[in-house]
Amino acid sequence: MTTLALPALVRGMPRIKRLFGAVCEFVSGIRLAQAMAGRYDSLSRLSDIELTRRGIAREDIPRIVVNGKYDI
Repeated sequence: MTTLALPALVRGMPRIKRLFGAVCEFVSGIRLAQAMAGRYDSLSRLSDIELTRRGIAREDIPRIVVNGKYDI
């Protein structure tokens, strides 16, 4: 009886791995979105003078946030 159940378990593993991989990618996407929101909030709170000192124009904030090229 055990030999009959084992192949069913093995056949189900790739499906479980795909599901687990999809969940991990989803969580990773949420973390990335939260990090981007934090960068956007931090940069948008700066005054124009502070942004200029850092070499950033206010209209460049969305591009910088999406590309992740700037650390605060």
